[in-house]
Formats: sequence, structure tokens, C-alpha cells
Amino acid sequence: MSVIDRVKDHFENQGVKKIEVAEWGEEGKPLIIYSTPMSMAEKRNLFKSAKDGDLGVMVDAIVLKSKDADGNKIFKLDDKKVLMNNADPEVIARVAGDILNTTPLDDIEKK
Repeated sequence: MSVIDRVKDHFENQGVKKIEVAEWGEEGKPLIIYSTPMSMAEKRNLFKSAKDGDLGVMVDAIVLKSKDADGNKIFKLDDKKVLMNNADPEVIARVAGDILNTTPLDDIEKK
């Protein structure tokens, strides 16, 4: 296998992250967000539009990568305004950090 094939294989086998957000859950159960790893192209596009100190990039990451168990997007672009103005910034930072971090679901479950 060539080096580039091993690079692709590594990325494709990172798996899906499972992020529990108790604050956004219902009936005593946390919201579960599933997120695939971000590619360099996704990160480039995400950070390209950000200005120095622009924390909106965290909301953009959440909108871009948050999915339910069936792989459907949880948030729409229209939800960005609410996430920017009417959501707990600590929760936004934690969820975005988990999405932007590349720790695979399998490694998280082993801890």
C-alpha cells in the first residue's frame, strides 16, 4: 500500500465521534451529537471566513458537523443566529472543541 493510500485509509477509519450534551437534552437524557472528523478542506473553509478573534467559527463547526444517529444534520444555517445569541457560550465552546478535536469515538469509549 502506498503512503498516500495509508494516509487516506487512516482518515477514513477514524470513525464517528459521539458527543453528549446534557444541557440540550430532554426527558433527563442528553442530546447525542454525532460528528465525523473534519477534513483539512473543511477546516480551511471554516477558518477562511473567520476574522481574528471571531468565535463564530465554533458555531459554524457545530452547524456543519452535528448529525443525529441516522446521519441527518441537526442544525440548519438559519440556526446560527440562535446559537450565537441565545445559547450558553460554555456549552458552545465545549461542543465545538469536541467536534474540532480528532479523537475517535472508539478511543473515547475506551477511557
